[in-house]
Amino acid sequence: MLSASEPRDEGLKQCKMAPTNHSALLCFLEQDSLFLEQAVKYPLRTLYTEFASGYIKGESLIDVSIGPLIFPLFPVFEPFREIIVLKFNDDCIKELDKWRTSDPGACDWSHAVEFMAELEGNSAVWTHKEEQLKGRIKHLLKCDVSAENLVDERTVPKADCLLTAWILETISQDETSYCNNFKKMSALLKLGGHLVLIGDIQGSFFIVGGHKYHILPIGEEFLRKTLEDEGYSIVFYSAVGRNAEKQTTNYEKIVCIIARKVRER
Repeated sequence: MLSASEPRDEGLKQCKMAPTNHSALLCFLEQDSLFLEQAVKYPLRTLYTEFASGYIKGESLIDVSIGPLIFPLFPVFEPFREIIVLKFNDDCIKELDKWRTSDPGACDWSHAVEFMAELEGNSAVWTHKEEQLKGRIKHLLKCDVSAENLVDERTVPKADCLLTAWILETISQDETSYCNNFKKMSALLKLGGHLVLIGDIQGSFFIVGGHKYHILPIGEEFLRKTLEDEGYSIVFYSAVGRNAEKQTTNYEKIVCIIARKVRER
């Protein structure tokens, strides 16, 4: 377990979640109904409603999110024909490849699929859509947060939409590194494209499988300023306060943001 004073090792310790903790993370999400409502259902509901308006679309989407999470893609993938998923370690890639190939030992995201079916009012459709999402993931690649570019720009062209969930506060040591890491991610998005960001406000840790993972506490004002400074215009902003005191995490809010990239830095 990491202590509060232990260095983050450039944020990579949080990206190297042990494979045994992948299943613990799923149990964490499924068994705590209050946390499930905020960490899963809230972003799914919020993004589903916003994407239904149809103004976010294009050919390609890049997803850079924490651990083996795939559910943030559920409400946003349909307008895009090609999806590229980037992960920071091989274990997450293996876990997601199991899900993509319907391996019996894959992570089970049925709780998120069932909620999407509730939102649309059609469970049969969402069984098909999960398979459709698997088919649209054309590349599952490893990226390097310590490099100047997360990936080789020659092999991963800029996308029309960039989705990032709970990763920037996880890989960043301080506000300066947060801004630098955001710049690297922003380089993956076309001018005029849309950023979809899910994250914690003023959270400093979460505990999964008995292991404590430290994250960077960030404020809403800092987050808004970072986006604006990097050339983004916020078109949608929603935040919900933590609904219960917990020993497993201490965030104040979960935020969902959609921002349009209006200028290059």
